[in-house]
Formats: sequence, C-alpha cells, structure tokens
Amino acid sequence: MLWTPVNDFGWSVDNYGSTYTDAGIGVSSPGHANANTKGANTSMLVGIAEDCYGISISFSGRSGAAASQRCMVDLLIDPAAGVGNTGSSWNVVIANLFAVGPTLGTVGAFGYHYYFPLYLKAGTAIGTAHQNNTAGTLALRVAIRCYGKPSRSELMKCGTLVQTINANTSTTGGTVATTPGTGAKGSYSATLGTLTRDSWWWQLGVGSTDTSMTANGYLWDIAANATNKIMCAENIMYAVVSNAEQAGKAAMGTNIPIKCISSGQDVYTRAAAVGAPDTGMFGIVYALGGC
Repeated sequence: MLWTPVNDFGWSVDNYGSTYTDAGIGVSSPGHANANTKGANTSMLVGIAEDCYGISISFSGRSGAAASQRCMVDLLIDPAAGVGNTGSSWNVVIANLFAVGPTLGTVGAFGYHYYFPLYLKAGTAIGTAHQNNTAGTLALRVAIRCYGKPSRSELMKCGTLVQTINANTSTTGGTVATTPGTGAKGSYSATLGTLTRDSWWWQLGVGSTDTSMTANGYLWDIAANATNKIMCAENIMYAVVSNAEQAGKAAMGTNIPIKCISSGQDVYTRAAAVGAPDTGMFGIVYALGGC
C-alpha cells in the first residue's frame, strides 16, 4: 500500500478565552436597540499572524423562554488591519450567519457551529455585527478559531466567496419554509434561491418562528438541482433541548459537506424530526466558492 500524505495545521488562534460557559466563551456581540437591525461592529480577533485556511464560528448565550430568539451575524474582515491590530474598515465576508436560541451546556445544548475552509491573508482582523428579532441590545457570544500553517499546502483547497441563500433580514429569519417529516425525511422545500457562482462547500443555518420550541432532534439535508436533487450536505444535526428556546447545531453531518455545483442551480433543504417538529421552520444555506 502506498503511503498517502495528509495535511494538518501547525497554527491556530482563537478568542475563546478561559471561561467555557454559555455566557463566557468567546466575545460578546451586541444587538441593536431596534429589532432586525445590525448592532455595532465588534472586534473578535486582531490582525492574524498567519494566513488562515479554515475558520470555525460558534454562537451561544442567546436564549429565553416563550420567545423565538433569532439571531443573524455578519462575519466582518479588515484585510488591511495588519498583524496584531484591531480592524477599523470592515467588509462583510459572510452575511447573516443564523442561530436560534444558541446555547452551550445548559441542559445539554452544545452551541451553534459553522466551519468554512475560507482563506484570509495574514494581517486580517475579524469582527462581527449581530442583529436579533427582538428590540433591545441583546447580545450573543461569538467564539472564533482560525487555522493556518498547513503541513501540505498543495493539498489545501480554500474558498474566498460565500453566498447566503434564503436569509430574510427584515424578520431575522428565512423566507422559504421547510417542513420536516416525523421519523422520516420530509419533502424538499421550494427553491431557496439560485447559485450565483460555482460552489463546492456547504453550511446550513436552521431555525423556526416557534415561540415554544419542543425538545427534539433533527437531521437536515442540502440539495441542488431542481430535477435530480444532488446531495450537497447530509444529516446536519440540529437539536432543541427544552421549551426555554435553547438549541444547538453541528457544522457537519454524516458526510463532509463538499459537492461541486455549477452557478445557476437552485438550492433546496429537507429534514427529519424525531418527534413532531416545531412550527415555522426554515433553512438558510451558505455556499462557498472561489479559489
């Protein structure tokens, strides 16, 4: 058997801090006094010391009983900040990352997670801007880690552009609904939107408008193409742990979410719920492309 080289990362940096709790991990990103409006741009990481080839983003600390706690977060970058410097001229690199009731550790919730093989050059500062569907400067915690110094850079594939599909900023939710099946995959949603560029890496935001979410487990799929339904990501795990509106979501499911899909294809979601699903559910898709 031939030995096949693999890559690993020799460097990482994060803003996790030393308090690994729902309200302690990462950095607080405030909302706005008005509902469905982005709050202040907030620094998460000063200019990174190495080129970044992958970034994980986690949310927690934003739940509350008898209300749908919906959040959208723009991931911001300042490529010209310089190593060790705080950003000041921000650009949106990923728009409207979604979380509903993101909670870490409380009665079993595991936080709300994303991962992108996104390239950011050394010296790039990273920030966020967060909106909530509830008026008031309600904050959530954002924990970010960047990975770099690959051992085999020739094996690395990274992207630079992320398209957000089915986000509705006017409601901090989704436009097209998905109805999960109970104990089986439900029907595919109507089209969430159309790819504007070739894409190969897929992430999913999951949520609902239900104000009394029921403890439940879900598996979600992303597919593309109206006729053939090409699977892009499968069995992404989403869990509601109580009717206190506390939830968690994994970044991946039962396969690595890599599938090359050409520009112009429509995108869909479907899901299975262990028990009867919450009402008003939807998926928001993030498709990464570029070289």
